[in-house]
Amino acid sequence: MSRGTRYFATYGGRERQVEILTRPDGRLEVRVDGAAHPVDVASVGPSGLLNLLMDGQSVTYAARFEDGAAVLSFHDREVRVGIEDERTRLARQATGKAKARGRGAEVTSVMPGVVKEVRVAPGDRVRDGQALLILEAMKMENEIRAPHDGVVSEVRVAPGEAVEKGARLVRLEPPPEDAG
Repeated sequence: MSRGTRYFATYGGRERQVEILTRPDGRLEVRVDGAAHPVDVASVGPSGLLNLLMDGQSVTYAARFEDGAAVLSFHDREVRVGIEDERTRLARQATGKAKARGRGAEVTSVMPGVVKEVRVAPGDRVRDGQALLILEAMKMENEIRAPHDGVVSEVRVAPGEAVEKGARLVRLEPPPEDAG
């Protein structure tokens, strides 16, 4: 079975992990939170409706996408499902979430990768959202950004260096009070 695309679907306040795979016979299989379900999807005429056959049950619905979510219409009700693919999620997380440690903050890697470029040095003042470095992961370049205003007290990586998930990349200290 070929490796599928992994998605994170959120609806009704609950997130589910969904993976879509192609079976050796060419048919689709959907895994929801690890449980396998063979599926068939077919278009129903020119109306744009879709018919989903999953686990022996047939459901006809219309789908549209708006504001990063799929809106599924079934007869007289609509269900809004937030959908994020695995790459988008990893790229979003790679913006460098800070872990507060005392008065400073460590910017860490949320995935393994290779440091492509370091854009700051110790002593540099940075603004919230400013790019600190570029991390290549899963064939994508991701800007790791400052989680808040601060002063770079330490850069713990160099270009070309491979890092693991959780690696400490940059340490930020609170900005000094501006003299008035």
